[in-house]
Amino acid sequence: MNSLTQVAHISRRVIKFGGIGLIVFLFFWWGLTAAVKSYQAAHPPYVAPTVRFGTLGKIVFPEKIFEKKNFTAELANDRFPKYKDQANVYVIYRSKSALGALEEGKKTAALMGFINEPREVATGVYLFNDLSSGRSLSMNVLESSFKLSYPYLSDQMLLNPEQMPSREEAINAAKNYIQQAGKLSADLDAGEKKVTYWKINFDGLKPVDGLSEANLIRVDFFRKNLGDDVQVVSTEVEKASVSVLVSGSSVAAKRIVEVNYRHVDVDTSAASSSTYPIKTSEEAFADLKNGDYWPANDNALKEVVIRKIYLAYFEPVNLTQFLQPVYVFEGDNDFVAYVRAITDKYAK
Repeated sequence: MNSLTQVAHISRRVIKFGGIGLIVFLFFWWGLTAAVKSYQAAHPPYVAPTVRFGTLGKIVFPEKIFEKKNFTAELANDRFPKYKDQANVYVIYRSKSALGALEEGKKTAALMGFINEPREVATGVYLFNDLSSGRSLSMNVLESSFKLSYPYLSDQMLLNPEQMPSREEAINAAKNYIQQAGKLSADLDAGEKKVTYWKINFDGLKPVDGLSEANLIRVDFFRKNLGDDVQVVSTEVEKASVSVLVSGSSVAAKRIVEVNYRHVDVDTSAASSSTYPIKTSEEAFADLKNGDYWPANDNALKEVVIRKIYLAYFEPVNLTQFLQPVYVFEGDNDFVAYVRAITDKYAK
C-alpha cells in the first residue's frame, strides 16, 4: 500500500509540474513566435527590383528655356530624405486604334453637348463647335485629353453675376460636369478638390482672395495619391491636370466656361506594375546641381536654397506607356524642380 501511495503521490507531482512546464513552454513558444514575426515584419527579406518592362523611355517634359542655378540644401534636421532603393512604375492604358479613339472622343463630346461632326486640325486633334452656345471643344483623341472653352472674357454678363456658387456648390457643379462626360475616374473622385477664386480682368484672369471678389471659381481635381501616399505632380505647380472654371451665371450653357482635362488611366494593381531602381535623394540633388532638371516653377535667383525634397509621380504630357517617379525639389521664392528618379541604367 505504501508503495502504491508513493506512486500516486509521484504521479500527481509529475502531472502538476508537467502541466506547469507545458504552460511555461507554450508561453515561451508563443513569445518566441511573436518575436520572430515582429522581427520579420520590421526586417522583411530584400526583394530586388523586377524591371519587367526593360529599359524605359525617359520622362519627356515640356520644352522650357532656363538658366542653370547654384543650389545649396538646408533641409529639416540637416538630412536628405531616405527612400527605398526602388519604386513602382505603373502601366498607362491608351487606345491602340486611332479610329477607335476618335469614336470614343465623339461619344465624350456628345455627352458635353457637342453633336456636330468635328474637323481635324492636327494629327489626332479634333475641334468641335457648338454655335448655339458659342462653346468650342478641342480634343486630342490619342491622348484622351481635351479643353472646353467659352469666351467668358468678352461676356459682360459674367462680370456681375446675381449669385456666385458656394465652395461646395462649385465643387459639385464641376464634379457633375466631369461625371456627365463620363470622365470622373475613381482616382479623381477620391482625390483632393482644390478651390481658387478668380476675377475677369481686362487682360485675362486675376486671382483674388475670396468669393466676394470673384466672378469665376476654379476647381482643381488632383489624382488620389499612389502607393505609400505618394502624390502625382503636373507641369503646373498647385494646378491639377484636370480643372474646371465655374461661373455664377444662371444660364446652363454658361455655368461651366472652361474645362482642362489631361488625365490617363493608370493600372496601379501589383500584378500590372513593376519595381525599378531609383537614385538616392543625394544623387538626385547632384543631378539638380549639374542642371539635369526641369523647372516646374522658376525664378530669377541665381542662388537657390532647397528646403524640401520628396518623391512623387509625374503626370505625363506625351504619349507614353508608363507613369514614372520623380524627385521634387522645393526652394526659395517658390522655386520647384523635377528630377527623374529612375537610375540612368534603365532610362533611355
